[in-house]
Amino acid sequence: MVFIAIFINLYRGSLAGDTLLYFSLALTVLGFVSWDLLSVILSVPERRILRFSVVKGALLIVLFLFGLSPVLRTLTEDTSSDTIWAMTVLLFCVNLAFHDYSAGNITNIRFPGSVSLNAAVLASVLLASQLDNNLSVFAFLAFSLTWFALFPIFRRYLKRISVAASAAITVVLVLVATVMFGYILRPIAMLFMFITLFITFGCPLWLIWVQRYKNEIHGPWDEARPIVHHYYH
Repeated sequence: MVFIAIFINLYRGSLAGDTLLYFSLALTVLGFVSWDLLSVILSVPERRILRFSVVKGALLIVLFLFGLSPVLRTLTEDTSSDTIWAMTVLLFCVNLAFHDYSAGNITNIRFPGSVSLNAAVLASVLLASQLDNNLSVFAFLAFSLTWFALFPIFRRYLKRISVAASAAITVVLVLVATVMFGYILRPIAMLFMFITLFITFGCPLWLIWVQRYKNEIHGPWDEARPIVHHYYH
C-alpha cells in the first residue's frame, strides 16, 4: 500500500521525481549498512564476496535503469490505460500469492519468490510507463527494486534476530500507508485499516472460536492406542 500511495502521488505530481530518488538512495544506503551489520551478527559466510557482488549488481542495475528510462516511459503508449491498470492489479495479486513469507532464506531469491519478484517488477514497469518524465520513471523503478527486492531480504535478516523489531516495522508500515492514503482517499485508508486489523486479530480469534464446533472423527486410520490394564492384588 505504501508503494501504491507513492505512485499515486508521483502520478498526480504532488511528489517530485528527484525527491523520490533521494529518498530511495537514502533508504538503500541505510538498508545496506543495516544488512551488513546483521550479516556480521548472523555470521553469514563469505560476507566480503557477498558485499562486493551486491554493490556491483546495484550499480549495474542503476545504470541499466537510467539508460532504459526513456524507452520504458514510452513502452505502453499504444495501450489503453484501462488495460495497464488491469494488468497491474493482476500482477500485484501474483506478487502477493507467490511471495516468500518465510524467514529461512536470507541469501538469495528462489522459486516461488522469484515469480513474486518478477511480477512486482513488471507491474512497476507498467506503472512507470504512465509517468510523464524520464526522471520520475527512473526514480520510481529504482524505488520499486529497493522495495520489492532488497527490503524483503532485510526483513528476513531482521526477523532472524528480533521478531519484535520485525513486527514493529510492520506496524509502522501499516500506519504510514494509512496516513498516506488518508491524504489521497480517506475511505480507502479506513478500509485498509479495517482489513489489516481483521486479518491480524479477527481471523485468529475467529479460528479459536470455531474450534468448539470441530468434530474429531476416529477410525481404523488412526494410530493404535495401547490399552493398559491395571491388576490389583
